Amino acid sequence: MNGPPAQPRHLAVALAVAAFHAGALAVNGALPGGNGIKNAAMGGASIALPLDAVAAANNPAGMAFVPSSTTFGLQVFRGHSSADYVLPGNHLENRQTELVPEGGFNWHINSAVAAGVSISGAGAGSDYGQPALPVPGAGMAKTTLRVAEIIPAVAWKPTPDLALGLGLTLALQQFEADGVIVPAPVPGGLLPISGHGRQTASGVGLRAGVLWKPAAGWAVGANLKSRVRMGRLGGYDRDLLAYSDGRLDVPAQYGVGVAWQPTERLTVAADWLRILWGEIKAMEDPNGFAWRNQPILRFGAAWKLDERWTLRAGYSRNRGQIDASRAVQNLLVPSVHEQAYTAGLSWRLDPRSEMNLGIELNPRTTLRGTGASAGTSLTSKVQMLLLGYHYQF
Repeated sequence: MNGPPAQPRHLAVALAVAAFHAGALAVNGALPGGNGIKNAAMGGASIALPLDAVAAANNPAGMAFVPSSTTFGLQVFRGHSSADYVLPGNHLENRQTELVPEGGFNWHINSAVAAGVSISGAGAGSDYGQPALPVPGAGMAKTTLRVAEIIPAVAWKPTPDLALGLGLTLALQQFEADGVIVPAPVPGGLLPISGHGRQTASGVGLRAGVLWKPAAGWAVGANLKSRVRMGRLGGYDRDLLAYSDGRLDVPAQYGVGVAWQPTERLTVAADWLRILWGEIKAMEDPNGFAWRNQPILRFGAAWKLDERWTLRAGYSRNRGQIDASRAVQNLLVPSVHEQAYTAGLSWRLDPRSEMNLGIELNPRTTLRGTGASAGTSLTSKVQMLLLGYHYQF
């Protein structure tokens, strides 16, 4: 049996490098609305609906139902956020355009076993171009978190209708923050913290999944991703991330999904996903970001017009991970979105290749601070253009 073509292996390496250096910003906390352009255009619904070689990022078991193929995708992020911060009239603006690549390849070793690698990106950040407050010595308020996840995985079908999947999460992380201002020891005083430049870390975690097709047209699935314990981010362990010893772990998550194809042309899918932000040490800091666990609902539909064209649409909703009382602490990571609308289409160029296009709109959302954050509000609006190419061997 010949191994997978060399070109997809080289593509996976290139995607991993690109995903690490791209400015990946996201909308479910620090995670994208969906992995894989086709699934992302369906509101992110994917746990029971593997559609391309990025399947391992959604549910490793899905690789068993994806043909030997390679996928490349690009998410173009356009975000606009603003803040009315602490003092009356202190208004800050942030606009960013970022490119976030993704992709992978999938290879059927035999009729029962498939293996491959998926690449996905995540992150959050902002750059306000000015100090957050008029404090002497304060730097420009900005932060960047980038995470590239390389996911080698294998899927096994003990029966034609059931697949079990197992994979690794090989995470590469890049973090930089400046312009952070904290209360000074003197009552009522403020102290700027100097940045420590761009620091990197890595970590390893596990993934598992199951996908079952109990009847014609039906599929149900479940996935589990362990927490990825990341290495120490040098310098930040002395101040901003001192509570977590300089570590900013990737959170665990788990979810279930269902897909139904009532006709040859129509497919619908839904997921429930829970991201355990509140379980990582950095979020337990009583003076820090304090993100809470985040449940997400994702819905999507696809309509096959003919042998060449397929239309897609979707919607997702989450519970915001930032409590209103922590608006002040989250100025530099204003990920406040709670819903997204998506649409897309696929164009089959020939029996082996396909182009995919999608859009995602996260409407203008405002988080108004309460309690200790009263007087501060964070507002954000995000648009994303999704482009992808899928090739079947």
